[in-house]
Amino acid sequence: MVFRYQKVRRVRRGDRVAVLSPSGFSASRFPAVAEKGIEAIRESFGLVPVTFPGTFAPPEEYYRDPLLRARDLNEAYADDSISAIFATIGGDESIRVLPHLDAETIADHPKAFIGFSDNSTYHCFLSKIGIHSVHGSTLMAGFAQSSSFPREFLQYHEKVLFGDCSGLELNAFPWYSEGYPDWSEGDPARINEMKRSVPWRWLQGSYMSGRIFAGCIEVLDWVRGTPYWPGPEFWDGVLLFLETSEEVPSPLAVERFLRLYGIQGILGRIGGLAFGKFRGYSDAMREEVEGRILRVVTEEFGVDGLPVLSGVDFGHTDPRFPLPIGINAEIGDSKDSLRLLDSMTK
Repeated sequence: MVFRYQKVRRVRRGDRVAVLSPSGFSASRFPAVAEKGIEAIRESFGLVPVTFPGTFAPPEEYYRDPLLRARDLNEAYADDSISAIFATIGGDESIRVLPHLDAETIADHPKAFIGFSDNSTYHCFLSKIGIHSVHGSTLMAGFAQSSSFPREFLQYHEKVLFGDCSGLELNAFPWYSEGYPDWSEGDPARINEMKRSVPWRWLQGSYMSGRIFAGCIEVLDWVRGTPYWPGPEFWDGVLLFLETSEEVPSPLAVERFLRLYGIQGILGRIGGLAFGKFRGYSDAMREEVEGRILRVVTEEFGVDGLPVLSGVDFGHTDPRFPLPIGINAEIGDSKDSLRLLDSMTK
């Protein structure tokens, strides 16, 4: 098990970056949305997006043979002219790709991979071999709609990927939205109704610091028990960022997911636990799930000193933070802000 991370390549304007569909196949169904995301990183970041064979491929072929998606990823890492890898979208079975990834090649050519949701499987894989990645927006869910978000959304992503983000403060956005209008019609940059954000909520404690690891709580549960799940020592001092998907798992389901972290001893090892905004939850559901979270932590596993925070700007709501996995960060109680303490790029 590797717990020291290699720095990844710093992205620069004019660089070639890979555009892949390593998880779901929505780019082939809604190409205009994918193209809007590609346009966003080209125009906003000055990058040269390179689409790989599977990006817009028919989903049937790539579903049947996960080796095809692995081939795109392996080739993107091996190609030294590519400086970063952007996922088009999430999905629900990228775990089938992991056995076909070339860990040695990836470790020899470290570069940033960015995505969220089902792409959490890749964050597990990359952490196991000591490579930084970014739990952040995908091209179709985030970058395509970036013109509708505050300018800080792109600035935060650019700072994490392009430079030394040590000292960067990711400040809570004043509003958020959930999901997108029908992608089969209209402007792909549209978002749903904006809602005013509420302050982050400390369920326990008022300060946390440690090394970032982030993922979708449902997806991470699929990886648990496989060779790609980090071992016990990995979790020492980790700031664990967990978010729920658009499937809106019930408060009871979240309780059960979290209980498994307690049984593994993870809750007693981490330096802090932060949940993203709960997409699709009513106020009553949010209050219930927060109560269940605190009960699991304090009553069931007796971790009274673990800082627990809810409502952070990442996951399945927009706009979302880019969370650079493997770097140190801190959150205090003075304002709703995540401060990055070092950088993943070289």
